[in-house]
Amino acid sequence: MDGGWALILSAVVTAVGGIIITIISQFRKENRTDHDNVMSTLRVMHKGIGRVETKVDKVDTRLTDHLISHANKGLDNGRRIDKNRTESDTQVSK
Repeated sequence: MDGGWALILSAVVTAVGGIIITIISQFRKENRTDHDNVMSTLRVMHKGIGRVETKVDKVDTRLTDHLISHANKGLDNGRRIDKNRTESDTQVSK
């Protein structure tokens, strides 16, 4: 092979390699963008889950306080809470 063909062949290899590198770098850029979008969505979801857990704990506390107040004062219809069951004039089966 003479010098002219060697020069052309090396130029073609360099051009093809440059095109492949450009395509790969575009995929990496898209991947980074997609990754950033997913991460921001996950951050929003994580904050939302934290708020839901706080609300559930708050409702749990209020419900417990409410049940304790009923156990201490009785229900409006004359029933009283006895441990894990409700009693009235008729016996409730366990």
